[in-house]
Amino acid sequence: MRFNFGYSVLVSLILSYPILLAGIFFFDYEPFVITAPYFALLLLLLGLQIVVYRKLRVHKDHLINILLLGIVAILVCFNFSSIRYSLPILFCLFMIALYVVLAIQTKNKSRLDSKVFYRFLIIYLVLSFGFLALEHTHMLIGDRYIGFTGSPTTFAGILVTAYILWDRTQESAGLVRLIMYGLVFFLVVLSKTRLVIIFFVLYPLLIFIIKKKALKYSSLFLTFFGVLFFLYPLYDIVVKQFPQLITMRYEDARDASFGLRYYLYQLVFNDFSEGNLIEMFFGSGNEASRLEVLSETEKDLFPHNDFIRVINDWGIMASILFFIFLYRISKKNLTALMIGILYLILFYSNMVFNLFMMSVLMISYFYGGNEKKLI
Repeated sequence: MRFNFGYSVLVSLILSYPILLAGIFFFDYEPFVITAPYFALLLLLLGLQIVVYRKLRVHKDHLINILLLGIVAILVCFNFSSIRYSLPILFCLFMIALYVVLAIQTKNKSRLDSKVFYRFLIIYLVLSFGFLALEHTHMLIGDRYIGFTGSPTTFAGILVTAYILWDRTQESAGLVRLIMYGLVFFLVVLSKTRLVIIFFVLYPLLIFIIKKKALKYSSLFLTFFGVLFFLYPLYDIVVKQFPQLITMRYEDARDASFGLRYYLYQLVFNDFSEGNLIEMFFGSGNEASRLEVLSETEKDLFPHNDFIRVINDWGIMASILFFIFLYRISKKNLTALMIGILYLILFYSNMVFNLFMMSVLMISYFYGGNEKKLI
């Protein structure tokens, strides 16, 4: 008897992850404790499916992507530092296994399933408002809504992802679509995750302009990548034009969050620039950036800039190959493009190794619709 699970089962297993976070958070446990075990189990299932699948034939483009992921995985494993900081290795191995399985399954499936993503969005919204009513509302410091993920940025990122997955299966505008957008926007604003708010405000406009002007997906992705990569130098210009981005979180109009983030960025950048050529090219080790911040501040803080974090930890070679892979899959269709841009935005929320976001991006790449390609 052959071990196998199809598209629907695989997608359902991945979409179940945020729901599991809700169950754990309800009982006042740290929700992210389930992340590594859950995706390690999925990795095992994916591996078993690859092993028993005898006719592994994939398109040339898939072979290039698998090769990119394979080299990245080898370099990341080379940067092994400790079990505690091994999530990047799990991330890379999971990417490869999921990509191969999705490549195997694409023969008879071409579009996202509207019903599956509609149910996921509804469940996520019900849980979001339910936890709001149960007063699972605030972080220990501040008044940002964290939903049920333990982090306002993770909550907002997954919520907007859920909306995009459903919205991209809709063929015409309607009242339901408008209501869904309003509900998601309300919750994202409560999270006060500013970059995600900006993206979600721009999302309908981006869709309209892309379709109206027939913009190339590749050009748009590269534009967002460039802007986000050099975001810190552009920050002062943006806040002068939109000072409300600061005052929405800080009454004294002093952006304490950016001040800390920029300081952490400088620590990591200096650590990278002071390394030798081998460290620059092949990396300083998994979570080296996080350890550098810990040594300087005596606090276990994430760098809050995953662009420089990946470059410092993985090195120039692996990070470039990883960014090329993201470019290749994000320009495939409009769904993948929107998820890919959102994923890049979440690099400023320490979500580069978020296995859920990467899984959804890959699913969007393979099943993101059959609209006219604008690559």
